Order: sequence, then structure tokens, then C-alpha cells
Amino acid sequence: MRKTLRVILTIMVLVAIVFWGISPVVRGWARGKYRDFPVAFQVIALVNQRFIEPVSLGRLFHSYLHHGAIEKTLAELKDPYTRYLNPAEYRELRSQTEGSFGGIGVYLDFNGDQLTVMRPIKGSPAEKAGILQGDRIIAVDGKSTANRTREQVIAAIKGKIGTEVVLLIERGDGELVVRREYRLRRANIKTPTVEMEILEDAIIGKVALVNLSQFAETTAGDLENALNDAERAGVGSIILDLRYNPGGLLTSAVAVASKFVPNGSRIVRVEQRGQQGEDFRALPNSHPKWPLVVLVNEWSASAAEIVAGAIKDHKAGVLVGNTTFGKGVVQDVIPLANGGALTLTVANYRTAGGLSIHKKGIRPHVLVPVPKDVEEALKKGDTAPRREFDKSQEEKALEVLRQEILGVRQKEAA
Repeated sequence: MRKTLRVILTIMVLVAIVFWGISPVVRGWARGKYRDFPVAFQVIALVNQRFIEPVSLGRLFHSYLHHGAIEKTLAELKDPYTRYLNPAEYRELRSQTEGSFGGIGVYLDFNGDQLTVMRPIKGSPAEKAGILQGDRIIAVDGKSTANRTREQVIAAIKGKIGTEVVLLIERGDGELVVRREYRLRRANIKTPTVEMEILEDAIIGKVALVNLSQFAETTAGDLENALNDAERAGVGSIILDLRYNPGGLLTSAVAVASKFVPNGSRIVRVEQRGQQGEDFRALPNSHPKWPLVVLVNEWSASAAEIVAGAIKDHKAGVLVGNTTFGKGVVQDVIPLANGGALTLTVANYRTAGGLSIHKKGIRPHVLVPVPKDVEEALKKGDTAPRREFDKSQEEKALEVLRQEILGVRQKEAA
């Protein structure tokens, strides 16, 4: 692989010299262009070899010669998930799974070409200030977020604890679009990925309400500890809450789904260009097969959809809520020679049942759509109706769980 890459890079350099000449490069360099050409050649070779769709070296090379910057070349792929990270941005990406940092407490993701708040972290400066899921970040400290990567914006938002950051937020759509500036003081943000509450239900006994906020390296281990605690507490059923979960690591999704689907069953199928699909199967699990309801909504994305899809396809639980986000592509983060990295869309994935959910999402068994008056209130900045609605979805999940358990008991009695 490395030998092939070196050959491609050498050929590209020779072609550049022969085809384009030296003087345009020198003039471009004087104007600040082509200063990233060593890493650009490496990125171009990787895109040519591994991007989910075929892209010719000629097209990539011509684009780079025209723009003189690798970010603009990648933008022509029209894929919001493929982007170049400089060394500082790559360090920032890796730090996101470390557990705590100085920031304002929001999970961010791309929604089309916009940087969107997937959800604020409970108790964070963002939540206290009234920033909402679905808000779009337009500027940070007066600098527009347009044409900036997710990592660049996150790096700008984070900083020393106690310092201030100013966000310009856009909310709503159509005639209801409003913009508002938020001045926030950074705090120490802790990001537990698994939280559990044990509910006492008069009909079905103890129920574990388990919330997963993202899929990080520690998530599967944290979930295992929570399930052990639930088992010791005599829990008889589980509600798994994947709402507002923006996703994360594929390996974490496989490990989490393994807690709920049959051992050895297919969880997800990953399909790369020019290769046979690869099945990821459930790992061994020692926990009992609890009656299970999974809460999802329009902000459940990526790894959260892999878990929800596996549970639905294997009939391991009942999905309740809204149709999910619909992100059915996989990225690799590839370190580069300069200390940066390329996040590259390298594959599609299909759910355990072979379905592609990209830009479609997963429809739950029991649909609990957001009422229009709640959506309108949220666009105007009133979060109370949405919080009440979210609580009503939890009550619906508990109702479905009762029906599932009582139905089984009636069959057993018969």
C-alpha cells in the first residue's frame, strides 16, 4: 500500500512539472496557494483509491491546480463528511472522546451543509443559555462558520475554562427564521456517554431507563457496567434512549448492539467501493434477554441508527418515537504525514436486514410524531413544550413495554 502510494505521488509530481510548468506554481505560491502541496498529493491519492465513489486522478489534480488548496478540492466532492484536518484539528477530534474539556456543552453535526446542534449537554452553559437542538451555528466570536469544518468550529468554541465565547445562532426556517447572539462562559464539560435511571412501575416492576448520548471508545464498557447494576437491582425490562444521539464509532455501535441481539447475528454490513461487503456480527453477551423498548427521534444518527436497525431487524425490541436522521455512510480517519488527518467517506452501510437508510432514516414500530405546535414553539425559542413532549414519548415507551410484557405473560398463562 505504501509503495503504491509513493509511486502515485511521484507520478503526480512529474505530471505537474511537465503539464503545468514551474512558473505558475511559483506565482501561485507567492499568492499563498499550493503551500499544502505535499499533503495535498497524499490526500489526492487516498481519495482516488478509497473514496466511496470513483474519482479520477486527473479530475482531482486539475481541481487542486485550479484552487491551490486541498480543502477546496475536497469540497468539490460534495460530501460534507470528507474533509482535511490540520494537526490542531486532528488533535481536537481525538480529544472529543477523552471525557472532559473546556467548552459550552453541545454535540454538533452536519445537517446538509450546515453545522447543527444535535443537542446540548444537560447542565451545560449551552443548555442554561437556551441553545436548542436544531439550532444552526452561523458565527463564532464574529467569524463566520461558512466553509469551515466541524473540527475548526469546535476548536474555536472550546477554550480555557472561565473565558467567554460568542455564538451567532440561527433558528427556525422560512418566515420564522431568527438569529440571536449568545455570550457564553466556558466551563469544564464532562461527557458521560451512558446514564441510567431505575424506574419503579406498579404493573411491571423495575425498569432501567438507559440513555446513550454518543458512541465513544468507553461507551460499551460504561453500558456493561450499567447493565450489571441493573441486573443486581432486579430490573425486569429496559428502555434504551437513543434520542439526540449523533453517533460515533462503528466499533462502539457493534459492541453496544451486541448487548441486545442474538450472539453471532449480523449487526451491520459495510460496503466499500470495489470490495465485497463486510459483516459485523454480535459479540458474546452474558446478560438476560430483557424485554426492550428503544426510543429514537429525528436526531438519532449514524451509530445510533446501526444499533436501532439491528434491534428492529432482529425483533429484539420495539422502536418508539420519530423516524431517525438517515446517515448511512461510514468514514475512516486517516492520519497524514504532516500530523493532520483526512476524514474520508469510504463505505455505505446496510442494517442487519440489508436496508440502506441513507437520507431515509429508520421508521419506528410505534410512531410518536412531534406536534406542530411543539415545533413552532421550539423555533421561537420556547423549549418547555419540547421537554414535555420528550417526557410523553418516555411514557409511551413505558406503555409499550407494559403491553409487550403483559402479552408474553398472557401467552405463558394460556
